[in-house]
Amino acid sequence: MRHLAIAGLLICCTSASAQEWTRDKGVPPQPATEAYFSQVSNTILKTLAPQLAKHYDRLHGVLRVSLLIDRRGRIQVQKIVSSTSNRWLEDTALHVVRTVKLPPMPKQVIIEQGHEPVHFEVQWIFK
Repeated sequence: MRHLAIAGLLICCTSASAQEWTRDKGVPPQPATEAYFSQVSNTILKTLAPQLAKHYDRLHGVLRVSLLIDRRGRIQVQKIVSSTSNRWLEDTALHVVRTVKLPPMPKQVIIEQGHEPVHFEVQWIFK
């Protein structure tokens, strides 16, 4: 039950944060990009949640992750851009990001973004 609660909480929090961080100010919403980023976020969280649930007592802090994703869904660059000094959380998130298999990027996303790879940035808040 606790695993399900954690996964639900993470999905809700992350979807909102992902959209906030990936959209440039003043740029109108881009439907294909937002749909793909939501899919990327959910894919990462489905892989990350079971790892985090194993150590619920360590689950605290804020973590902001930046990725460059190519058209095949491969992550070319991944890094932590900010955190609240929870090294276990950073290491766990980076391990999951390095091993997760993302879906290929739809052509419409590349058209909307005007380039490839596409920058994806997400902030997770754990309390």
